[in-house]
Amino acid sequence: MKEQLLVLCLVCATVTGHAQQSVYTDKELARKPVWISMIKDSAVNFFAAEHAYTVYFAHHEKPEGEEEVIGDHRQKEKHPGKKERMRLQQADAMRLEIKKYERWHDRMLPYVQADGTIMPPAKRLEVWRSQRAGK
Repeated sequence: MKEQLLVLCLVCATVTGHAQQSVYTDKELARKPVWISMIKDSAVNFFAAEHAYTVYFAHHEKPEGEEEVIGDHRQKEKHPGKKERMRLQQADAMRLEIKKYERWHDRMLPYVQADGTIMPPAKRLEVWRSQRAGK
């Protein structure tokens, strides 16, 4: 009985995991930064997340990086209004998400399979151990 319950739970978890990876239209990807939540999902398709990121920034301007803004210290010395503070906070938050995506992209790239799935951590460890044993 416990084995049947375990199998049922695994099947439900698998179905739920696949259901969470719903397909977005390019219009939805352009409107909302779906890629932010996609990279947090361990079962995400790498190519789908990459596509979502590309489509979003084809329709939105990336905020300038901190090092790209010349004279930024002078701008921060001013006392911006409420709207400007909100805009600056949103730009800072988006910069952080972009950095997270870029790190995720670089870290996952070596583990992407041909179908876009990302090698699970246990398999990565197994590959690392086999390569280390071969040296």
